[in-house]
Amino acid sequence: MTLFYCLKHERAAIELAGGDVGSFLNDILTAELKTLPVGEMRMACLLSPQGRILHDMLVFRIKADCFWLEVGKDQILDLKKSFEMYRLRKLITIKILENWSSAHLFYLGKKTFVSSQINKISAKLDGNELIFRDQRCSALGLHIIRNGKISDKVNQNWKNADLASWDEIRISNMVPLGKIDLTPNRALMLETNLDIFSAVDFNKGCFIGQEVTARTKYRGLAKKKMIPISSPTPLRKDMLVYQGEKQIGCCHSSVKLENESYIALATLRMDAIKLYVNSKKGLQSNLGPIAIKPPHWYDLRTVIK
Repeated sequence: MTLFYCLKHERAAIELAGGDVGSFLNDILTAELKTLPVGEMRMACLLSPQGRILHDMLVFRIKADCFWLEVGKDQILDLKKSFEMYRLRKLITIKILENWSSAHLFYLGKKTFVSSQINKISAKLDGNELIFRDQRCSALGLHIIRNGKISDKVNQNWKNADLASWDEIRISNMVPLGKIDLTPNRALMLETNLDIFSAVDFNKGCFIGQEVTARTKYRGLAKKKMIPISSPTPLRKDMLVYQGEKQIGCCHSSVKLENESYIALATLRMDAIKLYVNSKKGLQSNLGPIAIKPPHWYDLRTVIK
């Protein structure tokens, strides 16, 4: 099966290093990072005290005392300022990696990587290019990262693809990414499935916004859910979704498929999802009908119970 390769555009990274870095990140970010093994990655978020997502990021553990955190380029300066504000007297350094490069390596369809394949790929990279399995969802494949330009020789045996091909996999597997899906200071962890993807840990103790996030989980307070939808007509960012005459949600990131249909991530009211499943009450945009398309591994009944 063909391996696809695409560079990530508009991404940047910060390096945090020092003896206190694991505990520092663990105390302020949502994910369990203190025990994250070297050579593994995890998604995490920085929340407001009110539990709203300010920044989402991919966290790569490079060494025991060094992490690289990848975010959208438009978030990098604000994130650095936040880390500097919370650092206080912690023994860590914080710097932007000025020559950041990263890429996706993935299969189309449901095929995923086994460890022997990853080892073979890693052996062909030079010592400055690092490879990480995407821990959010196995279908998302691998990340190749480097503080510098990724060698042109890296992808010579793989088929070049644009980000739309990877976004199709990401959206269909319900994985949000960046400001297009996670509106800063509005989105909640439990409404955007980030508990499913190990981006939040409820057992590690306190983090910024932990109280609100835990209350939302244990009291069942989430009233909305981010979920993939499809339509034969265009789906665009901020397009409204209706059930009958009632507005019940809106679209976020979207992509056009080869069959000319569209898929998107959308935030929908849970009561509307329940009506869709139990009463077959349809959804639509101002352009045409919409269907809810959860990933094959996700049981929609967990939303409507």
